[in-house]
Amino acid sequence: MERPNKSPYSAVRKRWNPAQLPWKGLWRCAAYPVAGLYGVGILAHRMWTVGTFALVKLFGFGAPVPKVKSIGIGNVHVGGTGKTPLALWLLRALEARHPGEKWGYLSRGYGRDSSGWQRVAADSMPQDSGDEALLVAHQSPNTPVGVCADRREGLRQLGQLGCTGVVLDDVLQHRRVRPQALIVACPWDRPWDEEALLPLGTLRDFVGSVRRAQAVVVTGTPEGTTGADWSERAARLRRAASLPATCPIYFTRWKYGTLRPWDPTAEVPLPNKVVCVSGIAQPERFANAVAQQHTVVNELRFSDHAQLPLEALLDAAAESATCDLVLTAKDAARMRQTWSQGVPAQQLCAAGIQLWILPVELTFLAGPDGGEADALAYLCAHVGLS
Repeated sequence: MERPNKSPYSAVRKRWNPAQLPWKGLWRCAAYPVAGLYGVGILAHRMWTVGTFALVKLFGFGAPVPKVKSIGIGNVHVGGTGKTPLALWLLRALEARHPGEKWGYLSRGYGRDSSGWQRVAADSMPQDSGDEALLVAHQSPNTPVGVCADRREGLRQLGQLGCTGVVLDDVLQHRRVRPQALIVACPWDRPWDEEALLPLGTLRDFVGSVRRAQAVVVTGTPEGTTGADWSERAARLRRAASLPATCPIYFTRWKYGTLRPWDPTAEVPLPNKVVCVSGIAQPERFANAVAQQHTVVNELRFSDHAQLPLEALLDAAAESATCDLVLTAKDAARMRQTWSQGVPAQQLCAAGIQLWILPVELTFLAGPDGGEADALAYLCAHVGLS
């Protein structure tokens, strides 16, 4: 399928991504009652979690929560807000600032087939761990990483591993655990004051939930914006969520690095023409970043958390007359164990495929409420650290 002339790609092969909502035109009328039912479901979930939390407090049901420091990260959007890069920044910053503390990482493990508590290592299978935890295990090897739908049990397990603090990913909707500091991530291109509940928009929760946060981090702030733009955006977000003036709003930007080979020991020159392959919620940002460095001749997009079909990748490489395929860091972590052994590894080798990874990290801007040092000091103060 050809893209419009404004696209940087010469040819694009797209696959249907369910993250792209189909409610257009007259179909939008049908979305209003669906969004209303979704809102009722959110309220029912809140009532259930408040009830179970009250039972735990009154009668001591469930696993006891160890006294560890905790910083939570969440969002009110569906996918692609940058929670995991934010968690990676936080883990690295905390380790550098307080080397005497041992911080762990805990998430639900979205998309995994396993249940209960699972310890996650770099060589874990994605079916057992989920994408986000596996990526953290790859990029932060000294961090104890675990997944557990019951965050209280997960905290207990990490406490037994010697963790003095835990970064809780995707915890805004999990009300049975109340972290000492809660950060809500909001993407610049989908501010919650311009969004609506699913399926009318991409909100998975009411905007009012943000009031539980101690800080907000805006991700993906575009180049060319100024301090005046950031102040105006912060005022809008604060007004829409009724945030107090004491809740700081920090601004960050994506920083993309040079392509890294899939095999870290390989010494190969950087490619010219590449095929982009992604299975994430917001693939446009990734594809545009690759296009800034290389000529993208083809693109495959799959649904978030999908297992990438190797046959489709081999076909795309053959059609595009290039053996260089670029993956996101999350997709690479998810597929490494599957593709690094047995028949898939043989197929990649026989086809001469060179896989590349585009690294990305979060960089803080000097916004109206401060920059990286201010954000870290503020969060540390909330958990009793200097």
